[in-house]
Amino acid sequence: MSAIRLNGQYVLLRDVEKKDFMNFVHLCLPKVTAEESIAHTMANVVASLLAEGKPHSDPLVQAGFQSCASLGIKNMWTDGATASVTEELPTDAAQGLESAFGFAAVQSGLALAAAMCNAFRRSIVINEVSHRVTRQPKEILMQVAQGVSNMKTVQEPIFVTTGRALGGRLKDGVAIDDPHTMALLCMLTDFGATGVKIDLEKNLLGFAPFSSANAMASAILQGLDADKVGEVRKAIERTNEQFRKTMEKQAGEQGARQQTVTVPRVMGTRRRR
Repeated sequence: MSAIRLNGQYVLLRDVEKKDFMNFVHLCLPKVTAEESIAHTMANVVASLLAEGKPHSDPLVQAGFQSCASLGIKNMWTDGATASVTEELPTDAAQGLESAFGFAAVQSGLALAAAMCNAFRRSIVINEVSHRVTRQPKEILMQVAQGVSNMKTVQEPIFVTTGRALGGRLKDGVAIDDPHTMALLCMLTDFGATGVKIDLEKNLLGFAPFSSANAMASAILQGLDADKVGEVRKAIERTNEQFRKTMEKQAGEQGARQQTVTVPRVMGTRRRR
């Protein structure tokens, strides 16, 4: 990944700092849409920077070139502030896979592009129905996060509290695409959840195995360093191992293996004060 072709000419890629990748990603975030790939969104942001008169050697532009290259873009053309990608290859980073979150990529900041691909192209299964997760505005996420914090009991994992909050909204008949409900799905996938089962009649809450890639991507976008991101991965592995043991126990008790680990919870119950 030493060069990328722009308007028929090779542009050499130079080392930049992590803050440059962070700044570039922050420029891209408001421009993400459901229809356009993250790689193409980033290419357009690079084009807009060049249209402003920034040189190829500018650290922000270089961060953009490297992000685009990591997502598989080999050749692109610009027309003003618009980019046209004419050659690209599939990469693990473009798919938001865990393999793109290596120590060096996280430490340098390059993994931020892959983290965006993960965070903005997620889905989660709720009661056997897959739902696309749409990122919500910061103010809604903060409001919902505070509500979850108010519900949390002392020894309860935060993902269980979030699941209870989701169950409470479903019990009240609130739609999945409601912004505050969707914010809960964002939180659950940020924790690594890939599937949730909510039995409103029996007041049972279940979870499928968690995704290390989802949790790591969220940590990367928060600016955590490589060591902290590694700790997140290990925490997910411990959680999944705990899930596995609990599932085996439940399967033995019920005579059949379950796809989710279930815990009895009253949906939406708030913490006693």
